[in-house]
Amino acid sequence: MLSCRKFLLAGAAPLVLVAGAHGAEFNIPGGDLPAALNAYSAQSGVHLLVSTDTIRGLRTNGVKGELPPSKALSRLLSGTGLTPSPDEGGGVAIVRGQSSRSEAFYIAPFQLAQATAPSRTAVETVTVTSSKLGGADVQSIPISITALSQEQLTATQTAGGPDLVKQVPNLTFTKTNFSGYSIQIRGIGTQAISVTTDPAVAVALNDIPFIRNHFFEQEFYDLSQAEVLRGPQGTLYGRNATAGVINIISAKPTDQFEALASADIGNYKNRRFEGMINLPLVDDRLGLRLAGEWTKRDGYSTNDLTGNPIDGRNLWSTRATLAWKPSEAVQAYLVWEHFSEHDDRMRTAKQLCKTDVTPTKIGDTVIGTARPPLAYAAQPYLSQGCLPTSLYSPEAFQVPNGISLPYYEPLAFEGVPVFSKYFAFDPYASSTQSTNLRVIEAQIDPIYKAKNDTLELNVDYKLNNSLTFTSQTGYNTD
Repeated sequence: MLSCRKFLLAGAAPLVLVAGAHGAEFNIPGGDLPAALNAYSAQSGVHLLVSTDTIRGLRTNGVKGELPPSKALSRLLSGTGLTPSPDEGGGVAIVRGQSSRSEAFYIAPFQLAQATAPSRTAVETVTVTSSKLGGADVQSIPISITALSQEQLTATQTAGGPDLVKQVPNLTFTKTNFSGYSIQIRGIGTQAISVTTDPAVAVALNDIPFIRNHFFEQEFYDLSQAEVLRGPQGTLYGRNATAGVINIISAKPTDQFEALASADIGNYKNRRFEGMINLPLVDDRLGLRLAGEWTKRDGYSTNDLTGNPIDGRNLWSTRATLAWKPSEAVQAYLVWEHFSEHDDRMRTAKQLCKTDVTPTKIGDTVIGTARPPLAYAAQPYLSQGCLPTSLYSPEAFQVPNGISLPYYEPLAFEGVPVFSKYFAFDPYASSTQSTNLRVIEAQIDPIYKAKNDTLELNVDYKLNNSLTFTSQTGYNTD
């Protein structure tokens, strides 16, 4: 989805600055980005076009020394995800994503948009990579796409993959008892949920799709953005993109030192820590970016039989990205990511059911007067386990018919009391369950373990202004 941003453009004539032009003396301390941009305008005599919504809450490392205005501006914006971008009116707007020009900046008069009525409106530029067109403006790509930056993900509390359903239209997420999951876009997806079933929605990390991934478990951290493409994407992403693609773009190293740390503390013993450090090793030629995240909390649900909280989290992930730029034509990124989880997360929530009672008669014929092995008896095949009913009715809080689950019968031979003289072991302790949706009854608490390592090497070789050779290599162990 695209959102409109309000801009105000002053009436002075635009000033053209070319990279390498005469420098000016700058002394702008780090801190609030809007204040730094105002200081930049005063010290350079250059004004910029920008939206208050775009820069609100952002910070900068500042700039000091005699520099060309274009380079000073680039340093001010380093690490913010913003860049100068040519504007149709002959100036430059500060927008998210990569600028389409690196050699020249066209600087237009600057004034922060206030609450007053705007003189013109524009749509904020969003740069996407999923189209594999070298980072094109989302408005110029003929694809139905939603792109969310890390700032937007954080502001909307979109913590992980399943939470994207709150932000992306026509997207649904399904998880069952098994280790697989199903994503559907516009109602199209894979109905069979299994580790041996290929998905219909490709999940990609930095444009490389991985069938085996931890999109369900892992949380978002230090991302450039998350992109969701709706509609078939088989040409660019292969046979597992019938319904669309979810592309997670990690943040890349920059030529400025940066560091970030955050901590969330909350109820249910919630603790979440996130950190990032960006190290420019050799100017803009070689850079290293390290990021990590750890989450631990108690669950919101309770196992009534053990009395323990369940569906908690204890997971962590770390990522290292090495950027190498041996020449202006070559850019390479080596990315390693590790994820691990060991907690009591539930793979599915509380299940409601109206019991489908097993008949003892069909007409005048009595069923089950003898007790053969249950797998060969008629009773299990005469019940569906559950019957349809309203989720709001008391009947919805009954239990499945345990007799219809013949794989429990071996327990009867281990001394477990049988349901009756005709039928084998019934795994359910009673005929009803708690009406509290956050209370389950299980003999053991759930155990959830997951571990994943991913290694990527992406290399772009720019042959000329209109042709780029791209190599993508990915390895994943789960």
